[in-house]
Amino acid sequence: MWTRRRAANVAADAHRRRLTAGVVVATVLMSSGAMVIFPLLPALQLRLGISTADIGIIAAAGFAAALAAELIVAPYADRGRARLMGVAGVVLMAAALAGSALATEAWHLVAGRAVGGFGFGVFMAAASALLVRADPLRAGEALGRLGAAELAGVSLGPLASGLAIAISAPGAILGWSAAAVLVGVAPVALAFHERATATAVMTGPSATSADTAVAVPPRVSFGLLRSPRVVGILLLYGAVMVPTGAYDGIWPRFMADIGASEQLTALSYTLFAVPYAIVAGWAGRLADRRGGVSAFVRGVVVLVPIVALYGVIGDPWVATGVGFVESSGQALAFIGAAAAMAQAVPAERAGASQGLMRAFGLLTATVAAALSGVAYELGGPPALFGGTAVVVIVMVAAGLVVVRAVRRRRPERAGLEGRPAAPVDLRPARTAAAPVELTDARACEPTRA
Repeated sequence: MWTRRRAANVAADAHRRRLTAGVVVATVLMSSGAMVIFPLLPALQLRLGISTADIGIIAAAGFAAALAAELIVAPYADRGRARLMGVAGVVLMAAALAGSALATEAWHLVAGRAVGGFGFGVFMAAASALLVRADPLRAGEALGRLGAAELAGVSLGPLASGLAIAISAPGAILGWSAAAVLVGVAPVALAFHERATATAVMTGPSATSADTAVAVPPRVSFGLLRSPRVVGILLLYGAVMVPTGAYDGIWPRFMADIGASEQLTALSYTLFAVPYAIVAGWAGRLADRRGGVSAFVRGVVVLVPIVALYGVIGDPWVATGVGFVESSGQALAFIGAAAAMAQAVPAERAGASQGLMRAFGLLTATVAAALSGVAYELGGPPALFGGTAVVVIVMVAAGLVVVRAVRRRRPERAGLEGRPAAPVDLRPARTAAAPVELTDARACEPTRA
């Protein structure tokens, strides 16, 4: 018995390592492809006659398409379709970059971003679901590695395109990027699969049987909204996605306005990713040990002042250095929120829950991106970055109120359970159905169709 259990553990560890390696390689390529266009936008803006407001629309198109993918397609990652989803996501991203390389009008770039965003959303839903189910008790650490890989791509893509723009045209850069992303099909095809005999040992609200995961198909993601804790976590994750939407697309324009070269702008993306990659593993382990919400709060304390500070910075090197600090807060906040969701929802619904979380975050990012160009044109950096900081504070406060209200109710229930039972009335009475309390675990359980 002990020998079989040890062999099973060794096999599970080997599977998790192979899966993690495949996810990391493919995620770096995918996120590089998603971000490669941003340093090229000033050049494309001059060549195609794109306004600053149009840049916000281009960024918003990618977020909106990824949102649709996370809502519509993400639940299929819980139904054995993760590998197919991963391959489809890579192919769509490559096609989007190839199409953008041939763009002659602004709407071509909008369409390209939409296709790429949809592919990225499909891919991330599959990757996160597989990582959570590979070892639910270490979900925070696994999601931290996924986040680090994503940020590594965020740094490599803009750096490569920012350096290449000095010697090549934007269309050629986007074409070569499409070919590089297509390489990601190999690690996805080799690593994106689940062990059929794997069973998770869980505690708390994530506890569930493997039989349930197999016999009961998961419902659509919206069913998870019955859990107040899930709603609170959505608000937290959405809050830290607001800065991503608000100034990812505007950042090259902002850096150019304060005197940065294209090379320094590309370098700023790279330096932003370095602390995230360093902190991500520790942040994931902290979330597994102390809870995702606790890690999130630590990140927000760092993040919010930095976002507001951008509004008064006039030197590109200072902005680059401040972004280096912001990255640490982003890592704690993003990974903390993702781990909190993994801890609140059964593992067999990881695809649906992580997809719903990212979809809400992409919704807030889409709105922020759509308004960012207008805000920057009307009020400059103070309006864009100051307004972003205020929105983040409001959403974080609302999310924490909801999450902590759920926590307060649990001790009250425990106290009621410890009270002496009331006297039993033996007189006949009409039978009524006993009310069933909707706990977070029950709200997140999959139900039969």
